[in-house]
Amino acid sequence: MKFCFLFLYITFALLSAAIGQSPKQPNRIKAVENNLIPYVPVQGFPAWNIRERMKYYDIPGASIAVIKDYKIDWAKSYGLADTTKKTPVTNNTMFSAGSISKLVTAIIAMRLVERGKLSLDSPINNYLTSWKLKESDFTRKQPVTLRMLLSHTGGTSQSAYFGYLPTKTTLPTIVQILNGDSLAEVNPVVANSEGGKEFRYSGGGYMIVQMAIMDALKKDFALIADEEIFRPLAMRNSTFTQPLPPQFAKQAAWGYSTASWYKGMPYVYPQQAAAGLYSTPTDLALLLIELQKCYDGKGKLLNAATMKRLVGPVTTISKGAYLEQMGLGAFLLERSDNTSPQGKYFEHQGANAGFISFAIGSVQGGNGVVIMLNSGDDFNAFGTELRRSIARVYGWTNFLPPAIKPVKLSNEVLDSYVGRYRKGADEVLSLRREGSYLVEKINDSRDIYCFPIAKDTIVFTDYNVKGYFGRGVDGQIISLRNEYQSETQAMPKMKGNEFTPSEHLKAKRYIEAKEGFKGLNLNEYQITYLAYDWLNKKPMDAHAVKTLLDVAVEQHPRSSIVYSRWGDFYKAIGDRQAATKSYKKSLELEPGNKDVIESLRNL
Repeated sequence: MKFCFLFLYITFALLSAAIGQSPKQPNRIKAVENNLIPYVPVQGFPAWNIRERMKYYDIPGASIAVIKDYKIDWAKSYGLADTTKKTPVTNNTMFSAGSISKLVTAIIAMRLVERGKLSLDSPINNYLTSWKLKESDFTRKQPVTLRMLLSHTGGTSQSAYFGYLPTKTTLPTIVQILNGDSLAEVNPVVANSEGGKEFRYSGGGYMIVQMAIMDALKKDFALIADEEIFRPLAMRNSTFTQPLPPQFAKQAAWGYSTASWYKGMPYVYPQQAAAGLYSTPTDLALLLIELQKCYDGKGKLLNAATMKRLVGPVTTISKGAYLEQMGLGAFLLERSDNTSPQGKYFEHQGANAGFISFAIGSVQGGNGVVIMLNSGDDFNAFGTELRRSIARVYGWTNFLPPAIKPVKLSNEVLDSYVGRYRKGADEVLSLRREGSYLVEKINDSRDIYCFPIAKDTIVFTDYNVKGYFGRGVDGQIISLRNEYQSETQAMPKMKGNEFTPSEHLKAKRYIEAKEGFKGLNLNEYQITYLAYDWLNKKPMDAHAVKTLLDVAVEQHPRSSIVYSRWGDFYKAIGDRQAATKSYKKSLELEPGNKDVIESLRNL
């Protein structure tokens, strides 16, 4: 009996240690839940609560795993995995991880480099047997290598893949995807610029990496990932199998999006290396921890030298307040003024239909977080606010920008800034006052908080950019510009009777809107995109859609897509005869258009 008690005690102790429990852990969870903040911290500005922000952004469900000192400090889930069935998100709920798939693929590739089955710098075609990257002037000048493909510098095509509806009965193979066969409904993967010259994100490049891995090991990619990554790390809720097998499908979240193209069902991604991973924050946190240990020479997947290559910069993506670079499968991020080894971070994000994910870890120090959401509308909102809360509570080195210190201006001065500023021909930046600060809104976008730091100077908290108000000879506010714009590029303050075409449309001034859009001379894709967007608003304003389509057909009478959108419009208002006529006109102008044929079939 004493032995049994001792065994249970030791087992519990080990389990507690494995997930990094500590007496202060509940306080850290509560602090994270109540410290969501804008991109730029603001002294004195109250932080937000996690549930309030989920409601604000309409996030159905979220799941988090926080890393501290090379351990999972805690994992917690919020909201619903399925809003119809009212199924709650749990720590075992699986999410579509999107492009985080690429990080996992890169790790597998680097393991094969260690074993001599692949080379970083030999032509990738040397390792491809089932398919070859087509030779071109670019590849003859500079052969594409694994190093280039992993760092998105290979000059390869196909930036992203959009997946397939689960109703697609036959999914394309990897070779069909690479070849751009009709079944795949994508363009072939080719080298259409010189490799090694610049960063250009390429999901197609990662499909080449997947092909090389499969050819090297002569196995299915999902099985390879199981053997190389998931089983060694006990990642029991992770798979590349597409569609999801039954044992995983029952614990997968349903994806949600307000995008007009989204069909309201989980999409299937046979493009496994680029986008096919399903996982949980807890599983992916185990992977980040393993990579951090590998960097310190204490991991089992990669040796320290290989891991340092993986997070070593190959190319620079952007410079500014932050330096963003690309390694061999991981994005690298640090503040431009950072001088601390603990202030360097590696990350990857993912966005599939109805899902967004974030995974980030410090290169040294053992900190990080994985956040997974079943909303496809949130790439720079709730998820990043939550990530900043975790960085703030856990004191991540040099991750957040320095906090700004607002100055107190009178309501009279702040009110003089309030108004609408013309950002473009059909784009308006509006400012309103809330208390002692301003709120920016560009057309119908999300609110951005702006704080005065001096008279006539504000800071936009979405990108830590200063804004300067211009005054006329009479002292009145006449313009607004950001710190990267010259005075000649300043946005003029609009008069009360001055409106853009979209503002007229929103106010149901259809005649004025039509004249305004005619003056913009939009191309066929721009005007039909606007029409499609209005067509999918709820409730739909049929007069607004018709206004845009009248302009479209008047200015682009030989455009197939214009008539296709007319068909969509007539279908939406229940005029089947007119919809049929419009779709047929679209096919007359572009015979064989599969989308239009499908629309006709579904009438």
